Amino acid sequence: MYCMAATANPSSIGFRHLRLVLAGLTVAALAMVLASSAAARSAPDGMSIAFPSKTAGVSGPGALVLVRCAGSGNRECAGTLTVEGLSEDHSVPYAVAKGEQRSLVVPLGSEREFFTGIAAPKMRVVAETLQSTGGTVRTARVLRFK
Repeated sequence: MYCMAATANPSSIGFRHLRLVLAGLTVAALAMVLASSAAARSAPDGMSIAFPSKTAGVSGPGALVLVRCAGSGNRECAGTLTVEGLSEDHSVPYAVAKGEQRSLVVPLGSEREFFTGIAAPKMRVVAETLQSTGGTVRTARVLRFK
């Protein structure tokens, strides 16, 4: 009976030891979650689109955006490129081989006329690249359209 009374008493050594062990496990679990979250953000096999130029062209019915596929994986960059800043967003799907640089044409539809007579407006361009893990990587840059 003495043992049962000692473990039920909150001031006993056994109860304090249990609290310390639980606190230590909680800290360890939190550290593991944060470490795995950081590793997921910097996945070594991630692929992304880079914008090698500060400018984009406007020709015919669309915007010409120069992109380059970069990453340490052995696959292509595939996803959606979007021009933002007009009354609606304009997007185009893409698939660019690793290391390849290519101009993508984003159809502007009736908003193509916006660029007529305006000297080099700036617009935000966003590339969402699919990852082998199932997520996406967003790359954005403000480009001057000429």
